[in-house]
Amino acid sequence: MRPLSPLYYIRENKIRSLIIIFMLFLTTLLFLAGNYIDSVYYYWDPYMDYSDKLFDVSALSTDEDYREFGEFYKDLLEDESLIVMPRSPSGYAGLQWMSTLGFQMGSSSFVFETPEDLKTAFEVFGINADLSEVEDGTVCISKALAAQYGLKKGDVIDSGVREGFLGSYRIAALLDDESFIVFYVAHSEYEGDPVRLNVLGRDISGDELYQHIIEIQGDRKADISIPERKLIDEQFKPFILIFGAGIIFLSIILSVVVNSVITGQYLERRYEFGVFRAIGLTKAEIYRKVALELLVMDYIAYLAGAGMIFLFTLLMNELVYLPKGQYLPYYSDIGLNAFLISNALVMVPTIFLKGRSMSKCDVTEF
Repeated sequence: MRPLSPLYYIRENKIRSLIIIFMLFLTTLLFLAGNYIDSVYYYWDPYMDYSDKLFDVSALSTDEDYREFGEFYKDLLEDESLIVMPRSPSGYAGLQWMSTLGFQMGSSSFVFETPEDLKTAFEVFGINADLSEVEDGTVCISKALAAQYGLKKGDVIDSGVREGFLGSYRIAALLDDESFIVFYVAHSEYEGDPVRLNVLGRDISGDELYQHIIEIQGDRKADISIPERKLIDEQFKPFILIFGAGIIFLSIILSVVVNSVITGQYLERRYEFGVFRAIGLTKAEIYRKVALELLVMDYIAYLAGAGMIFLFTLLMNELVYLPKGQYLPYYSDIGLNAFLISNALVMVPTIFLKGRSMSKCDVTEF
């Protein structure tokens, strides 16, 4: 292996190289930190997906005798692209749950009038589950949510499970969808024309479905639920911005620390690079050697970090989080961006400064 090879220095200076690799390894931990941050958002993914396909439409008290809402309801029924289900006008609470980061959060709920309505909605949502025991007065929840309360299929959710919970509902099915949603089957005792609806799209969803319902509504009085994805994104935006600022701050500190360590290592190599310059290597070739050395060590640090993060996540999920109904994602865009930003802030100035410093070494100065 020739001395100009980046692997030559790493092989011949294992301890020094390991110190640099360890410092670069620290940048990969920001990927893990990003996964923890995203774990809070992750729990809302199923709810946002389902909410893109189902909108809550209800009458307004200012609509005298609900005449306009009745007309709106008939127009919705006539639209073949929609599935319209009357539902109870009452609201139904979810169950509180604990995120991987230790934040207590409140779950959401979907309410259906009949078991057939719930089964239809599950087909639209893409939820596969054994619904043979679903009937009026039952709920379907995920296995993750059940684990947080120590519940199983057939158990009853009431105020004994959660203080202040109204009513009593038997768990008819446990879902594998990793959501924290309570799906109610609650036959309404309300008599008369429907005043609250579940509206689902057959082949449309999200903003397209929302705008389609708005167009059918026209200027008639009715309340249509706002796309939950937008609301949740807005709520998480400050959280993500704070984390982003923290990433920049930590990356700058890490960059200074890593640069200082690497500077110490390269100061001892001035004579080596002075010799390279004396035998005719150009500044560009010196830059390239320094860059390749650091990039190879960075790659080794990345592989080690990725392997350790995967193993850590696997063990934490299997031994700690999943038994408690929690989950730490293996990948997140937030984590990847955090790592890339941190790594760039460390590597770019380090390569530039060390390359410039080493390219100016002169053997006659020693």
